[in-house]
Amino acid sequence: MSSFTAQYKDDIQARMVGELAKVDDKTAIEGSFSRDIINANSIEFQNAYAEMDLISQAMFADTAWGEYLTARAAEYGIDRKRAQAAQVTLALTGKAGALVPKASLFDTADGSVQFRTDLTATIGEDGKTTVSATAQAKGAAGNVAAGKVNHIPASIPSVHAVTNEAAAHDGYDEETDAALLKRYQIAVRTPATSGNVYHYYNWAMSVEGVGNCKVLPLWNGPGTVKVIIIDSNLGAASDTLIKKVADYIESVRPIGATVSVVTTTPKPVKIEAEVEGTADAEKLKADVNAYAVAHSLEMATLSAARVIDLLMNQPSVSDVGVVTLNGAARVKAQADEMLTVEEVVLHGLA
Repeated sequence: MSSFTAQYKDDIQARMVGELAKVDDKTAIEGSFSRDIINANSIEFQNAYAEMDLISQAMFADTAWGEYLTARAAEYGIDRKRAQAAQVTLALTGKAGALVPKASLFDTADGSVQFRTDLTATIGEDGKTTVSATAQAKGAAGNVAAGKVNHIPASIPSVHAVTNEAAAHDGYDEETDAALLKRYQIAVRTPATSGNVYHYYNWAMSVEGVGNCKVLPLWNGPGTVKVIIIDSNLGAASDTLIKKVADYIESVRPIGATVSVVTTTPKPVKIEAEVEGTADAEKLKADVNAYAVAHSLEMATLSAARVIDLLMNQPSVSDVGVVTLNGAARVKAQADEMLTVEEVVLHGLA
């Protein structure tokens, strides 16, 4: 941290009064013309000192923010990841032969998320066709669930309906200051050389859309590397993102390495718990899954103790007895697995 000390108007005024007395024998008491001038200037000087204090913070990555952190990280070749627009495949129905021009607009029922088609499409003889589309606005909000894109805001001749049979994907928000600072610190504090673990970590994490990764060296013998990634929304990476990371690593990795890029697969968990009071099973399921997502790729074990802690956070629960996860006191995940609670069964505490 800088040793810079901010200055405040009262201190500035006192010094200005002293300086004025050296050159002018006129009074500088409150209400006098001289004091009015001093007061007005001291406020501006205080503002100037406040700005200088911010400048000193912007100089260092640990205290920088926004564009200043972006610029600081860029000095080391670490660029802030930009927001990405979601992609979706639209299923259209209508009259055979009807033309769906490129950039045709479709959206959700409330109009909050809009997509434009990437290509021109033609309704087939069966009255159906599919076409890829890109969200109008960048960010994770574009990752709408299946069936949500079901409205045609501007009529397209002989096109009757639209839907998305699968969820939209690969929409990511801009990288946060915290995430960028973490990448910066890892890059400057760890020796990424000659294709070591840190090199693969930095390569994978530099790809837009990657939220976290784990590198397993020698996972299948000498010369093999497995890179496990999740996306910026802390979920399983899409095939598109996996290929994007694999292609980038392939372009920069050392000769001779065999690299596999994969994402996590869900490991189902069934929780059974004895509870005194009234517990919300769906809330427990959501809370445990949120915890697992927040610690994805870093959490190898989920214990009953963690579940008990989350249960006791529910105000209507007064005590918790035996808790099991898949019939045991804890459940373990492999390096490429993400623990996912699929069922919660609650029993009364005897």
